[in-house]
Amino acid sequence: MHTRFFAALALAIAGAALLVATPFAGTAKTDAKRGGTIRINVSNTGYEYLDPALAYDSIGWITLFSVNLQLLNWPDKPASAGGNKIATEAAQGLPTVSRDGKTYTFTVRSGLKFSDGSAVTAAAFQRAIYRACHPDQASPAVAFAKNIAGCTELNEKKATSLTGVTAKGQTLTVKLKQADPTFLSQIAMPFFAAVKPNTPIDPKGLTKYPSAGPYTIEAYDAGRSLSLVRNPNYKGSRPANADRIVMTLNTDQNQSLLQVRRGESDHDLGSVPATAREQLSQEFGVNKGRFFVNQLVGTQYLALNISRPTFSKVNVRKAANYAIDRPAVLRVLGKYAGKRTDQILAPQLPGFKDAKLYPIKGADPARAKQLAAGASGTVNILHTTSASAVNQAQIVKFNLEQMGLKVNLRPQPFAVAINTMGTKGNEMDGFIIGWIADYFDPYDFINVLLDGSNIQDKNNNNYSYWNNPTYIKRMQDAGRLTGDKRYAAYGQLDVDIMKNEAPWVPLRNYSVVDFIGPGVTNFIFHPVYGHAILNALARK
Repeated sequence: MHTRFFAALALAIAGAALLVATPFAGTAKTDAKRGGTIRINVSNTGYEYLDPALAYDSIGWITLFSVNLQLLNWPDKPASAGGNKIATEAAQGLPTVSRDGKTYTFTVRSGLKFSDGSAVTAAAFQRAIYRACHPDQASPAVAFAKNIAGCTELNEKKATSLTGVTAKGQTLTVKLKQADPTFLSQIAMPFFAAVKPNTPIDPKGLTKYPSAGPYTIEAYDAGRSLSLVRNPNYKGSRPANADRIVMTLNTDQNQSLLQVRRGESDHDLGSVPATAREQLSQEFGVNKGRFFVNQLVGTQYLALNISRPTFSKVNVRKAANYAIDRPAVLRVLGKYAGKRTDQILAPQLPGFKDAKLYPIKGADPARAKQLAAGASGTVNILHTTSASAVNQAQIVKFNLEQMGLKVNLRPQPFAVAINTMGTKGNEMDGFIIGWIADYFDPYDFINVLLDGSNIQDKNNNNYSYWNNPTYIKRMQDAGRLTGDKRYAAYGQLDVDIMKNEAPWVPLRNYSVVDFIGPGVTNFIFHPVYGHAILNALARK
């Protein structure tokens, strides 16, 4: 999800220019009707967190996208209209950058308010960064903030203040340890949204709080429902078309499809059952008003927990890569589910090179058995509870048992599963999960998901718990490079990690399928978060 270091002001400004379009310019459709209620289902899961310091999944982020106010943010537009280029939001303009590229100074626009009427000042963003770095908050954002001066010291309890961030009125100053042109992409992440300066440290996560974006949280019943209402104090240019957005959580995907088809619900963030996609595409066409297919910069994979006995052996991990039948795993997801892969990086990322390391046209059980060399342990494979995830898990179970292992499947709702696997010392040996780019750089995959120096007690993203000093150094060295050398280093890391260490069994690169009800319009696919932009949806 994020990247590292440039060396000088000229390079920092050049990197920023490629990323930022100013100012925020609303949506591609300007005549959307305002008013009414948008009804959204979230099949097979709820929210892990609604606290911006803790939320780190696509459903949480697309919801917070309607709630948050960021210094910089993604426009409410499709990628083809600039939705993949960061724009200024709360920031009055691009920050000034010191000659050495290490100090960024933002001016926060005056007149911005939280939903409770209080003013948004630079202290709101200072507090967000402080919460991300505080050890008691246990935020996954620390992986992206540790280049901020003082963050590591605060996180490791060697300091009680965050020396690298200061706020005075509307001026926010952030000092970095090393120059980093992608800092602007990092500060645009939902972790760093404006929060009131007195927002508490809470490792369990806040569920209702004043917010400064187009919407604010009205009510939340964990695992059951969430309602957002238009923020009466929001005066920005982003859309807030519905009066209220009501989310029904943990719905049944098949029942939800019927509800969306009939207009009883307007959309399901949990997507469309695999078995229904072919019929829906024939009935409604693709990208013609109700049924949509879009590509994501993301990878689904089976993380192999190296801290557990069975997959601590590298040859058993390689054996799993030969054992898994990737075409079968993809087929159960139905049409438009994506493309098979055996690598970490998504093909759209700079530096990717197709190395053809493991079989992607079918399993090779003979080679898997040979590599496994008689391995016969019992492994627990964690997966989510959607119908497609259950079907995928059954295939994984069959394939792993063919190579000699005994497999116990452990289904859990998505939010619960993320918490389970993110807790160090858990009893799961594998986890079927996916990753979507926060922004378009290989650091966001390689370093964020596999740098063992970031492992903490909970809220981990390194579900393999792979902690290899040699590769950590290579990752961190790659993060300091720029241009073609940077991308070549990451491309080679991708190949070498999978060839030599195999902490994952990569499965597929994503396509995303969406279906909306007959009573709504203005569907805009968020090119980074991978869902419909909720605040843009409008009643017809």
